[in-house]
Amino acid sequence: MRPLKDYSNIKGFNYSLASLKDYNHEIEVRNMGYAKRLTLNSCRLFMHMEDWKKDSERFLDNLRDFMTVAYDHGITTTPILLMPYFTDDQTPYWLSEDHSCSPIPGCYYPENYSIGEAYVSDIINAVASHPGLLFWDVMNEPSWHGFLLSVDDPQEKQKRLDMVWDFVRHFIKFVREKDPVNALGVGHTFIEDTEYSRTGELVDIIIFHDYLETRSRVEATCRRAVELSQKYGKPVINNETGCLCRSNPYDMAVETADRYGIGWYLFELMIEEEGGMWSKVHGIVYPDGTVRDPSIVAAILGFFRNRNETAIQSDVNQEGHADKAIAAARDALEKRAGAEELLEAAENVANLLEAGELVPMAVPPTARIAAYRRSEKKDIREIRSFLYNLVCRLKEGCDIV
Repeated sequence: MRPLKDYSNIKGFNYSLASLKDYNHEIEVRNMGYAKRLTLNSCRLFMHMEDWKKDSERFLDNLRDFMTVAYDHGITTTPILLMPYFTDDQTPYWLSEDHSCSPIPGCYYPENYSIGEAYVSDIINAVASHPGLLFWDVMNEPSWHGFLLSVDDPQEKQKRLDMVWDFVRHFIKFVREKDPVNALGVGHTFIEDTEYSRTGELVDIIIFHDYLETRSRVEATCRRAVELSQKYGKPVINNETGCLCRSNPYDMAVETADRYGIGWYLFELMIEEEGGMWSKVHGIVYPDGTVRDPSIVAAILGFFRNRNETAIQSDVNQEGHADKAIAAARDALEKRAGAEELLEAAENVANLLEAGELVPMAVPPTARIAAYRRSEKKDIREIRSFLYNLVCRLKEGCDIV
């Protein structure tokens, strides 16, 4: 797509193109269905260059198929042309000195540019005319990888950084020559990289990532992004944000970006399977369509928690139902009821606690109740203790003596 003047309407997500052996059209239809239901409208796509090396035709077929599925769901795609990878031993890319924007040892040396050029050319030839293409993300986080982070000597680090920026500027020019029509940008690690790299005047869109920890820090980044947008006369977008372990909650990141009129891409749409590198700190939707945290969904839809003085404290005992739930729980405990009656009493109490936000939701009490019910062998003593603790929490939350 030709460059737009404004990308503030973008509500996007990061996503990985499945490997050759795992790609499944129906799974992509399902996942893009989730994105559509969330009202998300653009996908920033990570790809695996090693798959292109193994079978370029199949790799490009999968890419075309994915972009078509996304577009059919009202979702544009911004492919990342050059990006981090994991080495064979799964060393994280930011620790691997051989890391390049693709698995090419020594890729930052001009004599090796041709390998990256062949890969990029194939992608451009395959999907440059696809109606779902929004813009090219020429490279992901050029300033954050082992080639730079594995050295401490300031002179050597600066030498390597100069090589990286030369590489980035070369590929901006290369992509522009191969495709003079579609917009392009660089997925910079920090907004400051726009000027350090001297790419602000070369791109169509100023792109940055933000995982900062507090509202004031995120707002400072947004203000700087707006300043650079005005300086270069280019639209701006944040195409990576949201991380639970970096004190960068999704709702805060989205709310702040929306306030400054900056489009965003959350990292990431799907919650990986258990054991996946980012499964515990990133992701919105599980494969079965359940979600990690409803506040993320609310933020995407433009609704945010009331954190000011107008917020009204819940009173789950307004009609005396907390008293009734506690009495029912006491009765079940005193008569030494069976597992099902204890769990029924526990669910009554748990629903009040969860509805009133009187209990942590990392592992909701109702999730524990569901687990007890699924268990073939129910530990009555453990269930009784669980119910007793729920009652204590409800009494405390409602100031019941």
